[in-house]
Amino acid sequence: MKIKVENTYSDGHESTVVCDVDEATLPLGDEDALWDELWTYTGDGHGENLDAIYEVTILEAADPDLVGLSREFG
Repeated sequence: MKIKVENTYSDGHESTVVCDVDEATLPLGDEDALWDELWTYTGDGHGENLDAIYEVTILEAADPDLVGLSREFG
């Protein structure tokens, strides 16, 4: 699976990263658990004590129904 993670911090810092995720390690049958796992890829180490909004978007997946899904955390 390939995901895009957009990180936005309260001080104005923003970053975007694309990550490859091993689908074999993901709970694909449970959507809430899947998003809980993908959340672990958020953040870029900037300002641990700042408020932040993270958005994860699935770019590529073996299951085409997952492609394009997105969730915001923060």
